[in-house]
Amino acid sequence: MGPLTLPASAAETILTTAPAQGLSAGTQVLTLDGALPVQFLAPGDRVITRSGVRPLLAVEVVLLRAAQMVRISASALGHDRPEGDLHLAPDQPVLLRDWRARALYGCDSAQVAARRLVDGDYIRTETVAEVRLFLLRFPAEEVIYAGGLELTCAPAAATA
Repeated sequence: MGPLTLPASAAETILTTAPAQGLSAGTQVLTLDGALPVQFLAPGDRVITRSGVRPLLAVEVVLLRAAQMVRISASALGHDRPEGDLHLAPDQPVLLRDWRARALYGCDSAQVAARRLVDGDYIRTETVAEVRLFLLRFPAEEVIYAGGLELTCAPAAATA
């Protein structure tokens, strides 16, 4: 496997603290072109969301060192949920639509920060030496299908 090449439209920022949300490199995102690794997405790509197909406005890339991440083991949230082990930023919202939402929040579905799902066994906090996080931005908040989970993406910042 060769070096990671970022799309020309993706700007990379180096931070010392983790952003609120983000998907690690290699996470498969459902698009109209099929499941693609998040690092291959670019503005204009059509991503499948819970509310339909939406154009991706921007991809923000953040490089973190010695980052606290939440590792969700394969099938920890149900059959193929996620499809493989997945690293998420601690505050990345995960949409739950099963018994967990009813048990924790008394409703059929709930958006829960990944850190709130940590159980110490199948979902745990890990320090990752270096990770690139990709933040996908849409015109409005969207729930995407990534790695077998439903994940919320914050809207793009309004420009004046």
